[in-house]
Amino acid sequence: MNACHPWNCRRKAAGPTTVLALLTAAVLAACGGSGGGSSTTGSTGSMADSGPSRTALRVEASDADGDDLRYEWRVTGGTIENRNARETVWTMPDGPGLHFAYVMISDGKGGYVERQYAVSTDPLETKAPARSPLTLAEPVVSDFSGAPIRLRFVAPGTTSFAASGGAAARRTVYLPDVQVQVVSGSAVVFSGTSDLRGEVSLPKLDAGQVYDIQCTTTQGVVLANCLPGFAPPTTATVLQIEPPLTAGRNLRLFGHIALSDGGACGTENDFFGMQRSATVQLLEADGTPYGPALRVNRFGDYALDAAVATQARLKLRVQCEGYTATLDVPAPPSTGYLSDAPVELSHQIPNSRPRVAKLVANGQDGNVRGQMVELELAGAQSREMPDADHFLTYKGRDTRLSACMYYRSIGAASGCDAQGNMTDAISFDDWKRKHRFAPFGGSNTEVRANYINRWDLNLVRRMVATSNSPDSMAFYVCNHPGPDGSSQIEIDQVLDTGLKGENQVACVAMEWTSSPGVNNGVPFTKFLTFAPNGSLLPSINLDGRGEKYMPGACVACHGGTQYNGRFPEKGNPSPFLGSRFLPFDTGNYLFGSSAALTEQAQSDALYLLNQMVRATERTGAQAPDSATTRLIDGWYASGKTLDKGYLPPAWRVDETQSATAGASKFYHEVIGTSCRTCHTALGDNFDWDKRGPLAMRSLSATHVCGGTHDLARNASMPNALVTRNNMAARVKADPALAGLMRTFFGCDTPLPDPVYPKR
Repeated sequence: MNACHPWNCRRKAAGPTTVLALLTAAVLAACGGSGGGSSTTGSTGSMADSGPSRTALRVEASDADGDDLRYEWRVTGGTIENRNARETVWTMPDGPGLHFAYVMISDGKGGYVERQYAVSTDPLETKAPARSPLTLAEPVVSDFSGAPIRLRFVAPGTTSFAASGGAAARRTVYLPDVQVQVVSGSAVVFSGTSDLRGEVSLPKLDAGQVYDIQCTTTQGVVLANCLPGFAPPTTATVLQIEPPLTAGRNLRLFGHIALSDGGACGTENDFFGMQRSATVQLLEADGTPYGPALRVNRFGDYALDAAVATQARLKLRVQCEGYTATLDVPAPPSTGYLSDAPVELSHQIPNSRPRVAKLVANGQDGNVRGQMVELELAGAQSREMPDADHFLTYKGRDTRLSACMYYRSIGAASGCDAQGNMTDAISFDDWKRKHRFAPFGGSNTEVRANYINRWDLNLVRRMVATSNSPDSMAFYVCNHPGPDGSSQIEIDQVLDTGLKGENQVACVAMEWTSSPGVNNGVPFTKFLTFAPNGSLLPSINLDGRGEKYMPGACVACHGGTQYNGRFPEKGNPSPFLGSRFLPFDTGNYLFGSSAALTEQAQSDALYLLNQMVRATERTGAQAPDSATTRLIDGWYASGKTLDKGYLPPAWRVDETQSATAGASKFYHEVIGTSCRTCHTALGDNFDWDKRGPLAMRSLSATHVCGGTHDLARNASMPNALVTRNNMAARVKADPALAGLMRTFFGCDTPLPDPVYPKR
C-alpha cells in the first residue's frame, strides 16, 4: 500500500526511497536551489531582471475537440498576473512556506479542468512583512435559541432515467434556482434562490417562532407554501423538500445533459468564484420561450414544469456556454401531457474536457521551482470518485465572503468588502499574544507534541496548547506534508523538515473561549487559519484537492450543530458553530525515532492534550456524558497511556453469532482508523462507539456504499481523501476485512450513481 500525500505523489510507481528522493529534490529546487539541476523544460523565458521572488508559470494543455482554450489564474499567497494565457508571472509572498498556484482551463463549451502547483519560498530566505500589533473587539452579534437550516429542493415524484441499452433507474433531481421566501407573520425574513446543488442556506431561525417557507420552481409564478407552520429545531438540519405542483402545470420534463466524456457542463469552484452550468429553456414550436432558461444542476440533471396545451408541440433549447442545440420534446400521448406522467429528454453534448499535460514554474535563472500537485497514484479509490473537490465539503461549502464574515464575528477582522476581502485582519502573532503563547507567554504552561496524522490528512503536525483559565483553552497546529511511505527514515525526515519550520502549509488555531452575548456566555470553539508568513487565511488546502474556505473547512471534521452549510454572508450572525475539539488518537499517528519524538517520550503530553480536549466538553460545572468524554475516559481507564486496544461497551458483543462475528476487528481496523474521531464531534446520533455494530448498516448504506437515487449522499463518507484511500487499500489487501465491510456496511467498495456515474 502506498498512501502518499497528494502533494508528494507521482503518477509513476516508485519505491519509498525513490519517491522521497524526488520530493527532496523538488524542495531543494523550489526556488532555484542546487537540487534541481539546470533544467529549463517549459521555461517561459528569461526572468533575470524580474527579481528572485518572481516565478514564471506555464501550463501545457490540449483539447481533443480543437476548441480554443481560456485560462484563469489564482494563488494563495503573493500576487499573480491573471492573464488569459498559458503563461503568467507569480510574485511570491515574502517569508517562508509552501504556497499554491491554481489555473482553471476551459474550452468555451462547458469543459473545465483545474490544476495546482506548489512552490516553497524557504530557499529564498525572504523575511515575512513586519506587522504592528493589532487588537480587535468582538462585534455585537445576533444570537438566540434556534438553528440555521439548509433546504435541499428536489423534483416532485419519481424521475426514472432510461440508461442507454439498459433498464430505467431512479435519480433524485435537485432543483437549482428555486425561489424561496421565509415568512413570519407578515414579515419576509429571508428571500433567496437555491444553488447548483438545489440547496439554499437559511439564516438562523428563532426556535420560539413559527415560519412559513414558500417556494416555486418557476420564476414569475406565485409562491406557494412548501413548508407551512415550520417550527425550527435547536440544531442545524438539512430538509429535503418537494415543491408543490398543481395539476394545471401539466408538463413535467426532466433529463440529463452531459459532455461526451460523461462529465457535466461547467464547474462549481468557490476559490475561483465560479458556478457555471448548462441551461435548458422550454420553447413553443416557433421558438417562442415559455419561460426563462433554467440551470442544469451539478449532477447534470434538470427538471422543469409548465402549463401547456395538452397536445402542444414543444422544443427544448440546450445551451452550454458556446454550444446550443434545439431538441424536440417527445410528443404527448393521446391523453396529452399530464403532471403525474413525467417526460424524459436527455442530451449528450459532443464535447469533452481539456487535458493538462504539464504545469511548470521557473525562477529567474531558468531552474524549475516546485512541482505540479498531481492527483493520487493510479488505482487510488479517490481517483474514481466524482467531483475532484468534494472532499471535506459534505458539511458545507463556504465562500470568500462567508469566511470573512466568520472572522469578523470572532473579532479576527474588522470588516469585509463585497468580494469578501478582509480589512484590519489580525496576524498569527496577534492571536498568540492574546493567548500568551511563546514568545508572549506568561505563567501559563504550554503542552507540545509532534507527530504525523497518517490516517487522516497525512500531515506533519506541530501541536501546541495552553490554558489561561478554566474557561480559556487554545491550541494551534502547524502543518507540513507527510511522507509518501511508512518507513522510519521517511517519517524522521519529514518530521525533521517540519520541526525546522520548512515546507509549512499553514497553522490552524482553535480556541475555546466565550464571546459577549453568545451561547449564554459559555465558551465555545472557534477556528482560525494563518499563512506561513503569519497573515490570516480565508481558505486552506489540506489534502491537495483545492482550497476550502473557513469555517466549513474545519466544520467538515469538527462538526457544527449550528452550521447550515455556509456561514451567513449578511447581518451580524453569531459565531457559535456548535463545533468540538477532536481527541488525539495516537493509534492513527506516526512518531519519530529520536529520543524526544517517540510515542513513549510524548505520552504524557498527549495525555494532557486529551484532558484539555475533555475540558472543552464542559457546558456548565461539569463535562457532560458526550461521545468525546466517553472515548477519552475509555482510552485512559487504566492510567495515562492511551489504550489502543480499547473497545467500547456497545462493541463488546458475542462474536460467536454470525451477525456480529468479527466486530472487534472491524471496529479497530475501520471505525477506529476511518470514522471514530470525526464522529465524536457530531454527537450521539452519529457516534459509532455508542451505536454499536448492528446499527451501522442502516446509516451507512447510502453514505458509504452509494449507488442510490439520492446522489447528494452517495459515497460521501469517508469525506477525507487520505482516509478514503487508506481504508480502501487496507480493505483490498485483506479479504476478511472486505467481508466485514459487506457485513456491517453493505459493501466493500462504493457503488456508482445510477445511470450516469460521472459528475
